[in-house]
Amino acid sequence: MLVQILSGIHNLTTMLYGIYISAFFLGVKQNRRNIGTLFLFSCGEGLLYLVVSFLYGSLFAKELYPFVIHLPLVIFLVLYYHYPLISSLTSVFSAYLSCQISTWVGLFALDLTRQDWCYYLSRIITTLLVFVILSRFVCRTTAAIFAKDKRELCIIGFLPLVYYIFDYATTKFSNLLYSGNKAVVEFMASLSALHI
Repeated sequence: MLVQILSGIHNLTTMLYGIYISAFFLGVKQNRRNIGTLFLFSCGEGLLYLVVSFLYGSLFAKELYPFVIHLPLVIFLVLYYHYPLISSLTSVFSAYLSCQISTWVGLFALDLTRQDWCYYLSRIITTLLVFVILSRFVCRTTAAIFAKDKRELCIIGFLPLVYYIFDYATTKFSNLLYSGNKAVVEFMASLSALHI
């Protein structure tokens, strides 16, 4: 029961993190009006995800996550806040990449303790800490970066986009990442070289 509760809290904090950080990365002001608007949008997204989970099962809903959560978020940022499509995409992919910190901490905690509750609790705490750090100290800088012209944004957004595609292809839609396949090892090495 504790693991199910922590899992639900983890899913909720992760979704809220992604929605708020994607908007704040773009430069959406962190005021009551925008926080309320983003919360209402989050409720709609959460409800949509629950409906898909109920109708088609949780495994299928997880595979549809990019289309149920990320795509509507991009459309919302473009239509409601009037940010360019490339900026909105870059912001969502960057928020997704920054969210991986909690995944890595959670896997580390799971490896140390072999307890699922430690995995979820460490992910919740990490998500909250990273959210506070990013929203207070990083989002002003990203807003200036994501306001650059399309060519520069394509360069900036390339790494988060590639990681997003790689992560979904190798962990959400398959278990290729955990297979030890040589192509995955080569990709990870070239990705880290690209980052340097």
